Amino acid sequence: MHGFWRRPAPLFLTVCLLIYAISTATAANFVDGDVDAGRTLYWYGLNHQGEPVTATAQGDIKFSGTQFSCVSCHRPSGFGSSEGGHYVPPISGPKIFSPAEADRVERFKEMFQESQPSSFWAQVREPRLRPAYDENTLARALRDGINPKGEQLNPVMPRYDIGDRDMANLVAFMQTLSADIDPGVEQSVIHFATVITEDADEAAGDAVFQTIQTFFKWMNKDTEGDLDHPTFSPGYRSTFLDAYRRWELHVWKLTGAPETWPGQLAEYYLQQPVFAVVSGLTRGPWKRIGDFCDQQRLPCLFPNSELPRLSDVEYGYSLYFSGGLALEASALASYISQLPQRPEQLTQLWHSDPYGEVPAKAFARAMAELMPETVVESQAYSDVDELHATLARMAASSNKGGLVLWPGENIATTIHTLAQSGLRASLIALPSNALSAAKNVFVDVMRERAVFAHPYELPSRYHPRKFRVRAWMHSRRLKVTHPRLQYQTYYALTLLQYGLVHLLSDFHRDYLIELIEHEAENRLNPGTHPSLALGPGQRIASKGAYVVAIDPGEKGGIKALSDWIVP
Repeated sequence: MHGFWRRPAPLFLTVCLLIYAISTATAANFVDGDVDAGRTLYWYGLNHQGEPVTATAQGDIKFSGTQFSCVSCHRPSGFGSSEGGHYVPPISGPKIFSPAEADRVERFKEMFQESQPSSFWAQVREPRLRPAYDENTLARALRDGINPKGEQLNPVMPRYDIGDRDMANLVAFMQTLSADIDPGVEQSVIHFATVITEDADEAAGDAVFQTIQTFFKWMNKDTEGDLDHPTFSPGYRSTFLDAYRRWELHVWKLTGAPETWPGQLAEYYLQQPVFAVVSGLTRGPWKRIGDFCDQQRLPCLFPNSELPRLSDVEYGYSLYFSGGLALEASALASYISQLPQRPEQLTQLWHSDPYGEVPAKAFARAMAELMPETVVESQAYSDVDELHATLARMAASSNKGGLVLWPGENIATTIHTLAQSGLRASLIALPSNALSAAKNVFVDVMRERAVFAHPYELPSRYHPRKFRVRAWMHSRRLKVTHPRLQYQTYYALTLLQYGLVHLLSDFHRDYLIELIEHEAENRLNPGTHPSLALGPGQRIASKGAYVVAIDPGEKGGIKALSDWIVP
């Protein structure tokens, strides 16, 4: 992530309870604060001179700078979290500068369903009533650990050595923190978009769109039913009625060259701002779309893309299923480095488009680190004729080293050319998107020597939720033509649904992402990947891949040659 929104270095867990109440110690003559400087302090623990602020926790444990930055526990939204068995309350502007709301604390426990010690639930259930903070009481809490009622804060909350100027900066920033509802939300409607590029596979794009459209219809029908009976169980519904919104979907179809996409996205967003982008299907690198998401601070949830943006990804606004083809390349390099008889020489061929170039570069980097003694000859090709000539030369030579091939977008033709080449390489390594085509044309020796990255769950594994998701689709007459894509889309939608349920009426995008981080690993995986999980600031839910071979006798026609590899 760029600029202020990138997370600092990891912190000690015991410090995670930062600002139960951010305040200044004694009545002071504060100058007007600088919001940007306050943001730097909140994210990085740096004062207005760029120096680390020091603090003490648990009475005698000293910390400085990023070891205790506010964002680590109170999160980018300021809505808090649960860390190390401790409840971290909200400190966003509207919360910290207003009297504490007992009903908000009572509902907070519903947002964090993971296992917690009894002490945590005791903290959550405390009324925690207090007056609103102001600059002086904020400073006192921050420096001395005393809240506006004169009570001591939890000892894990650090006591800070912070001057008046930095305190004023922090207050100025916190007054803006989740202070206004984010764009895309109206009184009765909440707007979402999905991104589909014109050159994406038409049938696959239609399957993704139909899945999203069906889910939206179901959600809206459910919402209408609740709103039609607002007095049913009034003690419950009256609390939440202001959170109900009808979901409206906007399809952002991108045409032309990728360099024109940012302008198209800006025009779509100008016409109708949306609260989040969900799923979609793109052909080509996600980078330009991801950059737009970061610039707008717009959550883009689990696009179906093999080329995610992997630079500056931490605390970014795009959340991905996996690292795509670059991850597959690293997993194959790791697998090759662990072989009992490793090839002394490897030839890497890659098509000169992003689907070839990106994994080729990732593979070269991984091999240089894992097997620096192995010669890797890397060569690009521009069309199938050039590939055919290169493979013919390799087949005629005495070299029986390994081949790593990245077919680019023209997969079927490339795999057919490889199958007809008569190549006798000791190992042929290919990406997962080549597996389907290879099953149809690889025979005998080539099938025995071909291995594939597989960043998905194995067909032989059992995931109960997969059957429930399929039943949901069948009951709504949704054709399951592209199971993996449609299950991934459904996963993104159910996480969005979960996040909105627990946002209540606090429609803040950062908060939505934080809730999704909490829920990503809990019960929603439809079996597309062995596991899906996100830690704070993490943006890639599945971290590894198998290496598999074709085996018609196995379920799904493949067998695993490796354990789950996390490069």
